[in-house]
Amino acid sequence: MKIKRWKMGELKPYLAMFVVQLIQSGLTLLSKAVFNRGMNTFVFIFYRQVTGALILVPLTLIHEK
Repeated sequence: MKIKRWKMGELKPYLAMFVVQLIQSGLTLLSKAVFNRGMNTFVFIFYRQVTGALILVPLTLIHEK
């Protein structure tokens, strides 16, 4: 019986989906904890959008060069 050896290229989609799920779970837990402490929903959404923009804008500028 031969055991299949996985190449890194074949595993990338699975690893990417695993990382996305971890991040999404972490954000869900974070938002639950923040809302339980009494943060306003609109303030949380504002902070989330600003954080996303601060992460994505430099990445797009680097990618465009």
